[in-house]
Formats: sequence, C-alpha cells, structure tokens
Amino acid sequence: MIEVVYFKLTLTDGDDRVGYYPILSNITKQGWVGSVCRFGAIEEGEVFVQNLMRVKVTKSLLTKAGIVVISAVMLIPSLDAQATVFINEVFINPKGDATDANYEFIELLGTPGMKLDGYAVAVLNGTEVKYYFPAGSLPPLPDGETGPEIDELFSLDGLSLGKNGLLALTVREPSLSFFPGLLVDSNKVDWRNLWNGGLDVPGKIGNNGSFTIMLIRNRPGQTEADPCNPAGLLWGKEINHDVFLDPYVFVDPNFVDQWGDGNIDRGEPNGMDGNSLDLTGLSVAGIGDDLEIVDEVSYEDDAGWEYDTDGRHVDNGNTEPNFPPRHVHALDDPQEFNPDVLTRVDYRTKGDGWVPSGNGTGEMSNGNNWQDTATEQWIRGNSVWETISPFAKHYFYDIEPNSLNPVQPYQTNVPLWLDDGVGQDFDFENPNTYEISAGRINPLAVAFIPGDVDRDGDCDTEDITKIANVFGDDNWIFSNSFLEAPETDRGDPNTQTKPWDVDATGDNGIEASDLQWVLNFQGDSTGQIVGIQYDSTTPASSGVVLNSNAGTECTLTTSVNIPSGRTLTTLLACDTVEVTVKGEITAGSNTTGGEENGIMQFVHDVIIDTPGIIKIISVEPLNSFSYTRASLQELQGTDGDLGVNLINGFTTSFSEGLAEPNDLYRITLKVIGEGSANVSIFPVADAKFAASTPQGLKVGHTDSNGDPNSSDYPDSLSIISVALSADFDGDNDVDSKDYSTFASAWLTAPGDDDWNPQCDIGIPTDDFVDFLDLAVLAEQWLAGCCI
Repeated sequence: MIEVVYFKLTLTDGDDRVGYYPILSNITKQGWVGSVCRFGAIEEGEVFVQNLMRVKVTKSLLTKAGIVVISAVMLIPSLDAQATVFINEVFINPKGDATDANYEFIELLGTPGMKLDGYAVAVLNGTEVKYYFPAGSLPPLPDGETGPEIDELFSLDGLSLGKNGLLALTVREPSLSFFPGLLVDSNKVDWRNLWNGGLDVPGKIGNNGSFTIMLIRNRPGQTEADPCNPAGLLWGKEINHDVFLDPYVFVDPNFVDQWGDGNIDRGEPNGMDGNSLDLTGLSVAGIGDDLEIVDEVSYEDDAGWEYDTDGRHVDNGNTEPNFPPRHVHALDDPQEFNPDVLTRVDYRTKGDGWVPSGNGTGEMSNGNNWQDTATEQWIRGNSVWETISPFAKHYFYDIEPNSLNPVQPYQTNVPLWLDDGVGQDFDFENPNTYEISAGRINPLAVAFIPGDVDRDGDCDTEDITKIANVFGDDNWIFSNSFLEAPETDRGDPNTQTKPWDVDATGDNGIEASDLQWVLNFQGDSTGQIVGIQYDSTTPASSGVVLNSNAGTECTLTTSVNIPSGRTLTTLLACDTVEVTVKGEITAGSNTTGGEENGIMQFVHDVIIDTPGIIKIISVEPLNSFSYTRASLQELQGTDGDLGVNLINGFTTSFSEGLAEPNDLYRITLKVIGEGSANVSIFPVADAKFAASTPQGLKVGHTDSNGDPNSSDYPDSLSIISVALSADFDGDNDVDSKDYSTFASAWLTAPGDDDWNPQCDIGIPTDDFVDFLDLAVLAEQWLAGCCI
C-alpha cells in the first residue's frame, strides 16, 4: 500500500512545483475511486481530480517500493494574459536643448490590464546617409558611422497596460521625478531600466534620421527570458539590421557606394563577405522564424531609410513628388520634414479605402489605397513648449507655418479628415491647444473599443459572430514578418485575424475572455470603463461598468429527467437521462441597470468515470444561450462513453442566473451497458481555455476578464444500470424472442413440463410465472433493442 504519491508538477509557466502531493482522500481517477493509490495503479495518460483540480500523468519517471514518482501537467495553468495592443504615440525629439533625455516617450494602447510578456519595442534608425563617395570607398565605414542600427530596444517582459489601457515607456533623469500629465490609471516605466540586449546602455532616441518604430513579439534569438539561446542576440540595441553594401550605384551625377537597401536583413549575403542576421522570419538554418511584428510606423527624413515590413503599398505610380509611392505604414511627409512626435488618431481599418494621390493607384480591389494607410491614422509634427507648472515643461504641437513646402503648410500635419470642416478638427488657429502628453488618450482619436473586432466603431452581433467563427483557434497576430506569413501579410486587414484575438492570451488563442470583452462592450462607442481616467484627472462617467469580481460566486446545480420513469439506480439499457445544468449568482449578484453580472458564458467538460455504461448522445444550449462554436465539442472514449470535452455557449443577456437558477444547457445520456458510473461536470481542462476561464464560467460587467471570484460545481451523478432479467436468450435485449420464451412458461410452477425458472423474474421470486413476472417483462420490453 502506498501512503503518498510524490508529484513533480510542471506548470504552463515553466515553474516546477515539487513536493509531497496529498491524494489520499476525495480522489477520483478515471475508472477508479478510492482513498489510497495501490502500487502500479498510476499510469501514463491517467487523470486525477481533487477539489476541482485536475492533474494528468504524462510520464512515469521512477517507480520503487512505497513511492511512485511521476511527472504531471497541471491543467489549470497560470492566468497571465496578453491582449490587443498597438503603438499610440511616440515623442522622439522634444523641443529645446538637453530635453530628449527627460521627456521622450513611447506610448502603447490596448486592452486594459493586458500583460506584455514576450513583447518588445524596437526603434530602427535608418540613418541620415545612404550614399558614400567616391564609389568603392566602402568598406569600412568612415569613423563615427554605424550605418542602420536598432537605436533602442525595450523588452516589455513583466509589464502590463494600465487600467485605461495605456503604458508609457519614458526616459527621465532621476532628479526629475515629475512626468507631466501622467494619469493614475496609466502605467509608466523608465525605459532605462528595461532589458535591451546588453550591448549598450539605453538612453535617448537618436532623432536626426529616418525611423521605424516597431512593436514586436515572439522575437527569435536571445531574450530576457532566454539569455542562453544559441542563435545569439538578434534583436537588441546596437544590432545592425541592414548591413547591405551595393558599390558603384549611379546617383546623379556620380557613382557612389550604397549602404543599406531599406529592408530588414533576412539572412541573405550582405555584400561584405558574410550573411546578415535573420530578423524577420525567413527560414534560416539555426535561427528561429516565429517573429511577429504586431504594429509599426515609419517616416523618412530626406536620405534615410524606412523599414516598413508590411507587404502592402499605397499610391502606386503616384506622380506627386512630395508624396511618393510607399508602404502602407510609412508616413508620406515631404522632404526636409523630420517630425518630433507621432500621435495615432485612428487604429481601425474602415470603409472602401482612400483615393490615391497624384494619379496613383491603390491595391484594394476598387483601386483605392488600403484603409489603414499611415497618413490617415497619425498626426505628426514638430513641438513647442511652455512652462505651465514650476516643475516641468509642457509640450504642444507646433502650428507655425512650414515655409519649406506648400504641400504641408504647418509644422504639424494631420489626416485629411481632421481638417475637412466636418466634426471636430485639429485647431490650427490657437497655439498650444493640443498637448503632447504621455499616458492620456489622444483628444481627437477614434475611440479604441475592446472587442470591436471588425473595427467599425462598436461591438455588436457582427463582432460576436466573428469571434464565434474562430473561437478555439490558435492565436495569430496580423504579422508583417515575412512575405509568405500565415494568412499572408498582403490581404485586407478586415479579413485577417489581428483584431480578433481581443485579449490575446498568448498561445491560448481565441477563447472566452476575448468574447467577454465583446459582450461587455455591446453597443458602446466610447471604449471607456466608468470610473477610469483616460484624458483628464476626472474619471469617465460614461461607458461600460466593470465592477470588481470580489465576492462573486457562481453555483451550478443539475436537475434530472428520466423519460422512462425509472430512477438513476434502476436504469435499463437504452434508457435516456436528461441532465439540465443550471447556473446562479449566489453571492455578489448585481441587478443595477447597466451593471448586471449574470452568467454569460460556460466552457465545461463532462466526465464519465467508467466506460461502456452510459454515453452522451447530445448537448443542447438552453434558455437564451447559444453555442459559441459547437464543432469544438469532442466526445471522449468510445462514442461519448467517457463524456464530452469543451461544452461551450454564450448569451448576450446580462441577467441570467441573477434572480434564480437559470438553465444553461442540457446533456442527454443513454444507457448502453450494465453497471455503475459517475457523471461529473468540471471547468474546462484544455489549457487553451483553462488559462483564461479557470472557473469554467464568465459573468457580465466584471473585471478580471469576467471571471467570478469562485464557483461551486454539483456533486457527481451516480448512475446504475441493472441487468435485463427478461433477456432470456442472452442477446442483450428484450424482444419477441424473449416474449416467446416467457409465453411458453406462462402460469407454470416447479414440476410442470414447461416450467422455466429464468422466467420467474418477479420480485421477490415466488416459483410461479404469472402477472407479477409479466409486469417485469413489460417494464423491460424492447430494452436494449436500440443498441
């Protein structure tokens, strides 16, 4: 007899928990119930359940007398979540001497509370010099020249967006603690404290050339979490990302050496007797190719390079010299304009695209430019400052005239729709009206709405349908990483999966937490959570209410209907059992209008502990609930005789389970054999869903992704199927053959010629075949014939 079992639990976050794990009581194992594990009882692939915690045995490591040592996987993994995120504002070059190291920032916006493990921000410097004279002078580069390089890289591991969805990466001298404008609901970090690869210390952004700002994740090579990666450091500060040399290039009126080609290197020969680094996902031996570029924006200053990696273009064939053909994420500012700041005012793709400039053509099917062209999404310009408080300078967009080029009449350039006289426009009349401030929502920006997966400005049935269609799919970000990326990086963003993974729980893909943001923000156009600060110190008074989940408890119960009229302990073969699963908010319920926290989603497993006794033949959502994606449900065992995984459903109602237990779904079981079995309902165990739905339920108007604080699941249903005593011919059913046998023994007793003791089936037996026995035959008539 074994007194304890020694488990090594390897959790999804890689954290090993080693110790004596008590499984001496209240343990259910598939196919076995007991208080003590016997030697040899544990096998690979088996599942143990205790207190709603499920542990699956994956590999037997060591067996010896008295102890079984196994490796197991906890199927309720860590709750770290990621989310939809994009670059929102970049302050590159504050006005004034020696201010860059004090006021520069890069701001990210996305789903509130999102964790950023695995993400990084890279600032790619395109230099000021493309061409070197005379031809043949390179290599080497002249003293002081580095060529294109990753000017800064900031790992975002361990960081998260604030309650308002904002994170400001800032640089600030220690003696200057005050950063103007930052709100309490915005998160902030000094980027000098972030991991950057270690080749050089972080500092201010070099601002005298062309730049591309990238938000990346799943970067290959050494990272903060993987410092010993044999691929080496591929993404880090000071890495040269464009080391292409092309000598003897004719640039009127001379031949010159061209340094760089405006493309991030992809493992090809670099023109200097070697191969460049693979940074963008092209398969190169020994180097990972899973990089995803989540968002990017770039601009070119005269002779520098831009590094927009998206495969889409705008203004093809454009004849306007100040707005040349470009990649979709590149700003089209005229030459001699080097912006200090970039502010995003639209994150969406929308409509039929934009009419190309200068007789150009677009790549959309209607001939227009793509909807998300950078010049329709970004304000960009120079900055001015004034001292509003005694502690710090405050910066604003400069609206002074730009004498260098009439195409851009001001030192600040805005999308056409912000200067068209319709709605709220940018103010070019009054100076210092548009402040450049980290950690605040941009005043003229289109609202970011968590859950607006089709990017049309609201959350509605179309968004729900789009989530439902991909519910359970692996996570995939709209990646510009390489030319033939999955789903391609050339298609219409409205048809790609980037906006669908709302909370982007890493490898867990698209699941209940993503859908919950859509459900909570139904009909909302503000994108704001009531009580949270977005653009001022006054908390939002309109938007969506997301109350704390503290004290909220869900209770699941079951009711049973047996159409045959028999009981759970007297079932016969072919009997069906209808189990209705009900849910109720039994603690912390809220019935206030606009704050209702009823049950809105379920993701469950139903486990039958003994095969061959009973099987699941259907699962049906009830009441206002619908399937999220029925195809995910997977029968276990043989045709469902061990249960079904991933029962899933949702409702758009916020009031289910608030007043009383409401029906969630119905499971129909059918008896297929003789014996006993336990039917249990558990929160889903699949790691993809368990990571974001640990309670197996989501409730409305609640933070923590809609998770209740706790949930109580019903006791197992014990089912007993009894033998068919009227199956006289032993063929596992009761039919006309058995009736013929019974008829031959009708009204006989021991000693009679036709006496057949098998037909004495009345309870108790009385050595006489009569109406008592006929009643049992009638009760069992046609039982088993359906199998």
